[in-house]
Amino acid sequence: MNILYFELLKLRKKSRGWLGPILVFILIMTAFPLTVEFLNKDLEQAFFSILWIAVLLVMMLATEDIFLEDYNDGSLEQLVIHTESLSFIIGAKIFIYWALIGIPVSIIGSIYCLGITSSFEIALLIFPVLLISSYIFLNLFCFGNSLTLTKGSVLGTLITMPLLLPLLVVLGKVVIAINLGLNYFDFLILLLGVLSIIIVIIPLIISFVIRAHLE
Repeated sequence: MNILYFELLKLRKKSRGWLGPILVFILIMTAFPLTVEFLNKDLEQAFFSILWIAVLLVMMLATEDIFLEDYNDGSLEQLVIHTESLSFIIGAKIFIYWALIGIPVSIIGSIYCLGITSSFEIALLIFPVLLISSYIFLNLFCFGNSLTLTKGSVLGTLITMPLLLPLLVVLGKVVIAINLGLNYFDFLILLLGVLSIIIVIIPLIISFVIRAHLE
């Protein structure tokens, strides 16, 4: 609990680290309807594509220097030396980022969905998908950034993108399932299954990668 509280305080003090991505998301979501005609019949379908891309972009921005500051000030090295459960700390750090960025983004995304589609049911169905997908994006981008800890986040993003493409395909299928009244909950369970695996495996892999960087 002390670790969670400490990481929460660190991130809250860095308003750029959590508020910046949220503001970028709001900017994208606000700019979208302003750049297209409201009478366009394909507006709703285009909205979901923009929504997933915006969430992906925001999660990428949120993790840009998630480990770099700790690496530069030596606190990451101290954690490796004095802590056996480094993967737990990494998992807690990712969770804090998701709580302060992923959850607000999911709520805001659902509100915009309600405004575009005028359907409370669709907005309600999209909300858990946003929660799960943002957490998956966050974990995968953290993995990519850990691989290129001292080489910049751009390379980490390029490494991570092939892992993200299947998820984007699934998210597209989710929208089709919602619109056609098909097996939405099957896709939701699939996403939950992927998330349950990722939140265990990714922190473990990241802990090994960070130890390798410090050796």
